[in-house]
Amino acid sequence: MTGTRGVQAAGNGPVNGPGSGGPVTGDAADGTPKSGGPAIGDAADGTPKSGGPVDDDRRAVERLAADFDHHDPELTPDLACLVHREIRETTPVAYSRAHGGMWILSRYDDVRAALRDHDTFSSASGVFFPRAEGTPPFAPLEYDPPEHTRFRALMKPPLLLPEARRLAPEIAVLVARTVRPVVARGGGDLVRELAVPLPLAVVSLAVGFSEDARDRIRDLTSNTWARMPRDGDAGGFWPAFAELFQSEIRRARARSGGDHLSVLVREEIDGRPVTDAELHVMLVAYAIAGHETSMNTLAHLLRHLAAHPGLQDRLRAEPHLMPAAVEEALRLWTPVDHGTRLTTRDVEVGGVVIPRGSRVVLLTGAANRDPRAFPEPEEFRLDRTPNRHLTFGHGIHFCLGAHLARVEFLAVLRELARHPDYELAGGTRRYYENGRHICLDRLPVRFRTARTP
Repeated sequence: MTGTRGVQAAGNGPVNGPGSGGPVTGDAADGTPKSGGPAIGDAADGTPKSGGPVDDDRRAVERLAADFDHHDPELTPDLACLVHREIRETTPVAYSRAHGGMWILSRYDDVRAALRDHDTFSSASGVFFPRAEGTPPFAPLEYDPPEHTRFRALMKPPLLLPEARRLAPEIAVLVARTVRPVVARGGGDLVRELAVPLPLAVVSLAVGFSEDARDRIRDLTSNTWARMPRDGDAGGFWPAFAELFQSEIRRARARSGGDHLSVLVREEIDGRPVTDAELHVMLVAYAIAGHETSMNTLAHLLRHLAAHPGLQDRLRAEPHLMPAAVEEALRLWTPVDHGTRLTTRDVEVGGVVIPRGSRVVLLTGAANRDPRAFPEPEEFRLDRTPNRHLTFGHGIHFCLGAHLARVEFLAVLRELARHPDYELAGGTRRYYENGRHICLDRLPVRFRTARTP
């Protein structure tokens, strides 16, 4: 095949390739009445861009849908929603020449099936693609069984539902200490003052990271994402992380406390002591995944609430709807909009044969907005039941931290419900880290009355 798209859309015959209910507010996710998805020239939430050249957007969508590249400098999170929709609706099994060639799956059923079939769609070659030579795998996600099973067993104790519930009162205290000074001042930046520090504090509480680690993880993560896809080797980012983890390991071995890290450094794998290298690949997953997805989900949820005081009032009056608000934010603003796998055999998807050894991009963000799975997918709906989004994954790689993240998000909503409404006090910019993590640069808000409960 010499074309730049999947040879044909799903259902057109096998081909071999190269190598629920109405919206709660009645409005779209940004409050704008709408029917269908965002139009070319609009932001991903449907708001018309101010001064954005429609023709340029259309050309960019057509170009990136024909030859998708998640690291293309023109691809922003807002534009990606349009590109994802174009791929999903026209060529759900697509092929791109970018980065040596890769296949793209975008429909909910296809992405979910690939996530479930870990034997065929292996993550052992790494889900971050491309990646600098020498970047270690992140456990347990970038391992297949049986290694995956061993790592997951060691890593899950502090993240199990009973442990997340046990930590809930301490998390509520952390949230209150973080939120109330902002309210007392009448406003602030909810990214810098809440969405960034809170997940770092929570994962440190759960795992046992030191204050020094907590203070350094965010900058190290940003540096890693900036360099991993473009550097020839990992020397520009991994040694700094490894040095931090080695320091944490030494601290944990020197103390006899009951925190998880102190237990983990004394664990065994197959009857032998866990090695420092094995600890590093577990700690990097705790450090990065433990804060970044929560940070970005929280920022987007708070941005939506700040734009909709009526929704704040409703959650305050009907707190039983808060879990639904959390799940809808996870679906609509997928914090990690794709991952990749490598096929271990020829596999047919939607009538297209993807050859063995192919890199496959699973567009989770596109799947989470698939109208075949989610009626009126561009709308933020509190009555979306069931909400089987794929943000936390599916199958054996389902997110270890899902329970802790949900406890954290609910703690934030409950605390904010104790205070006056808040509104946007300035603009925000959405941007990618490593071509897949969707961040907000800032979230300036003002509270209607500066008071503490």
